[in-house]
Amino acid sequence: MKKTADIGKYYYCFPQTVAMVGVQTNIMPAAWHTPISAEPPLYGILISPKRYTYELLIKEDGFTVCFLDVSHAQLSAQTGSTSGRTVDKTKALNITYTQAERVNGPILQDSYAAYECEKFDVKEYGDHFLFVGRIVLLHFQEHVVNENRLTNEKKVAPMLYFGKDRYITTDPNSLKIYKR
Repeated sequence: MKKTADIGKYYYCFPQTVAMVGVQTNIMPAAWHTPISAEPPLYGILISPKRYTYELLIKEDGFTVCFLDVSHAQLSAQTGSTSGRTVDKTKALNITYTQAERVNGPILQDSYAAYECEKFDVKEYGDHFLFVGRIVLLHFQEHVVNENRLTNEKKVAPMLYFGKDRYITTDPNSLKIYKR
């Protein structure tokens, strides 16, 4: 295996699921996001202070996190290459959404799942800020969730970001289930 100390921008951890982060009427794709705690239900998103979304997140008390099928990869790429400082992305890209109930952010109509998160904590880590939100409301399409509250792998092709506007999804036939 080759070694280098020249880290630069690295894409070796990809693919990562894409989350569409919303605040006010702005939406941006984020590959750096993660569940943090089940109790209380906390979710984290990492945002660069160079982004317009960062400016909005600092001002607001919450945000939304929406998950889309890979068929929406073009929307992810478009929202990621368009700044909300200069363009209302929801209008320019014809994004259909409803206003979240508990925070000031959009719930994208085509999401198979979405979280409404109240801001819980913010910390700086290197060139990004980790915004931690307490999930206060969960939205999901019932037909994609099974009786165990798991997303059905045959009904959702999750959008995975492979770096540099490359997207991929999973093969549902590759799923392995191990009994405990």
